Amino acid sequence: MLTKKATKRQIAEWKKLFAENTLSPNRKTGKEVDEYFRARYPSTPISDLAVKAAAEETILQNDFYAAKLPVGVLPDVKCYRTGEAIVGIDLVSGHIHVESSDKKQMERIYDDLFAFRGLDESDLQNYFLVAQYLLCKKQ
Repeated sequence: MLTKKATKRQIAEWKKLFAENTLSPNRKTGKEVDEYFRARYPSTPISDLAVKAAAEETILQNDFYAAKLPVGVLPDVKCYRTGEAIVGIDLVSGHIHVESSDKKQMERIYDDLFAFRGLDESDLQNYFLVAQYLLCKKQ
């Protein structure tokens, strides 16, 4: 999970990883990500509409994320609390939304879910996503 501005050195490293690795699409569905999360993390479902709305707006306001939704279908975000983190998982697109006052917990959960979810064809064209996926898989 990128939480601060990338340096030129990081970008060069990501581009190198992208160039050196050929991956195949392996992206899981949102339902699979949700099942994985619930099996791996002790969590409580929450019905906080503000959290759900934040996750949905992130998807709908970002063209890259919105393109993962079938035409005419809106996100279906399920929200949970685990430890200090609030996690939203869109069952339709597989989008992951994690908020926490504990930055390390937030990064750990996001990176774990990101690595599990995998990448689709359009993700594989993005050097940042490919590099992040490979780095998360190493953890």
